[in-house]
Amino acid sequence: MIENGKAPQKSPRLVGQFIRQRRETLRLSQRALGQLFEPSVTTQFISNVERGVTPLPPAHVPTLSRALQVPEAEIMGLLEREYAAKLSGRLGKAARPDGDSGHAANGRNAVEVDSGHYEFFRELYEAYRRSDDGARKAFATVCESMLKVARESARR
Repeated sequence: MIENGKAPQKSPRLVGQFIRQRRETLRLSQRALGQLFEPSVTTQFISNVERGVTPLPPAHVPTLSRALQVPEAEIMGLLEREYAAKLSGRLGKAARPDGDSGHAANGRNAVEVDSGHYEFFRELYEAYRRSDDGARKAFATVCESMLKVARESARR
């Protein structure tokens, strides 16, 4: 969709770019990488994640970490930066071209939020941060569903 003569900004693809670069460095094909998952995932899935079409499910991080020979924390950090940039974009804030939306004084990634919504998002993030993996997955599923509904509503 083109608005005001300009194509919309693409979502950041930090995770996908990292996966592709690391996979190619290790001389793994998309098919070979997909076969390292249990159960295996398709070449199309790997391609979609690398292109930013499909978000990387956090449940795949441990397998991906082993396959790409990097610490899980590195992939999780990229996921956090990418999600922060996407959230900033959805809140009407511009993300920098590297996918980072800025840094707080403590060095953590920051998401710009209008002051009227700050407390709500702070509490939401803290609840997410303290959650176990199962709750985080459920949270992500609910949020993706809500975002899908919001996008569909915005198109009408």
